[in-house]
Amino acid sequence: MGLNVMAGESDERPSRPRSMCSVFAKAFLALLAFTLLTACTQTTAFEPQNQPLDTHQARLYFIRQPAILSKIGGAEIRIDGKVVGSLATGTYIVADRPRGSHKITVAALLDSVATQAEINVQPGISYYFELGPVVRTNLDAFQYESMGVTGQLVPSRPGPNSPFTFFSLDATAGAASVARIRIRNS
Repeated sequence: MGLNVMAGESDERPSRPRSMCSVFAKAFLALLAFTLLTACTQTTAFEPQNQPLDTHQARLYFIRQPAILSKIGGAEIRIDGKVVGSLATGTYIVADRPRGSHKITVAALLDSVATQAEINVQPGISYYFELGPVVRTNLDAFQYESMGVTGQLVPSRPGPNSPFTFFSLDATAGAASVARIRIRNS
């Protein structure tokens, strides 16, 4: 016996509810695609990067080492609430600021609170800050080691979801780190 289809009727069967596996699989694929897109993050600087140091300003370098475990997503850098750039792995940005106290902030994707630190700078001096993980667990300690972080932890207030914090490098180590990144990226 055949199926009669009249005008306006459909021969589709009633839809079944989606299985939970199907829903999770689609969510996982969407998350994977999103992660791959954020992994392609490029460094963006909103301030001049190739100018000589003004002796009335301090120069702040923000460095993100080229480590495998830190490849996902960008890291937005703010100084006193103003976005100065976003760092991909294996890159750095420069910002100049006058003498005094400044609040530096690093925020990752989906990190609404971010990590904030207060610094005090003097004119004519370069300061180097590398990004590293917020160490809360043993796994974070492993990530710290694997990310190539060599600086000293800067006292900060990380948000509950903040993956990054600042580590200070002395002038010699900081200049060497920037030089390695320049060579690697040229």
